Amino acid sequence: MRRPTRLRDVAEAVGLDVSTVSKVLNEDPGIRVRPDTEERIRAAALRLGYQPNANARNLRLRRTNAFGLLLPDITNPVYAAIVRGAVRRADDDGIAILLVEAPDGLNEALQARLVTEKRVDGLLIASARSAGVSGQVLERQGVPHVFVNRRQSRAKMPSITVDDEAGAALAARTLIESGHERLGVISGPRDVDTAVRRLAGFRAAVEAAGLAEPVNCIGDYSPAGGFDAMTRMLRGRRRPTAVFASNFLAAVGALAAANALDVDVPGDLSVIGYDGGTISGFMVPPLTSVRMPFEVLGSQAVGMLSDVIAGRRVLDVIVRDPAPELVDRGSVAPPAS
Repeated sequence: MRRPTRLRDVAEAVGLDVSTVSKVLNEDPGIRVRPDTEERIRAAALRLGYQPNANARNLRLRRTNAFGLLLPDITNPVYAAIVRGAVRRADDDGIAILLVEAPDGLNEALQARLVTEKRVDGLLIASARSAGVSGQVLERQGVPHVFVNRRQSRAKMPSITVDDEAGAALAARTLIESGHERLGVISGPRDVDTAVRRLAGFRAAVEAAGLAEPVNCIGDYSPAGGFDAMTRMLRGRRRPTAVFASNFLAAVGALAAANALDVDVPGDLSVIGYDGGTISGFMVPPLTSVRMPFEVLGSQAVGMLSDVIAGRRVLDVIVRDPAPELVDRGSVAPPAS
């Protein structure tokens, strides 16, 4: 039987030392060779049938070729879309994704199991709560990470988000263009980054239209929170004619509350939601919503973490392509006369 081609065979074929050839074929980020030299090495490896030993490579580089993806709620359709995009990109790049549900964020014990025990090479942290994960601890311990769907104000803490302000502003303009002037918004907790940005985008669009400040009822991002917020809003003094539920799960509860109070949607009240995917079309009534590029967000997050691990400079990213898109399913109509 013919013995397998060794790294030394490739090195001899191109007249270079084994170390240089090894670094090129193993994609060592620290290697610096001329493009034509790299091409010669790869061509020789292909011609000779050289197959790198993935296990040995990973052991040398202390790599697992796995990323941890931390989620606060694995049942939320928005996070499902992020996971789908991340897994598809990771699969293309030869990386495995380890899903971890951690509603209270990343504690130090969990961090140790994932990273310091080398179960994963880095972390994708899809936690929107500002207190959920200590970025300072991650920096201090040298843990490669990218915050997903959460904007960071500190340097050296890379993050990637969708354009929440633009999505919420699109919701506001849709209601205003339908003739509504008394608007309401169901926002999320003040320590949730996405809630803060969506509320700011909605308010800015309302102000730009010269309308009164929208009624704001805060509810947690859950069906129960949306139900409670919508109930308080409809029983309040400034009852709106149209409401933006800034989270899909909250929108589920908001529609249920309208039904419980015998408020017709969209005859008596228009309601617009925030993403939720195809599930929004099966609600009663089907929910008009703003589609956001969460799959693209997950995909680009994987690429960003790969760059962080390779030592490349990474800037904060806002995914603006594709732009937020209105999906009209009939839950928005002109106000009743």
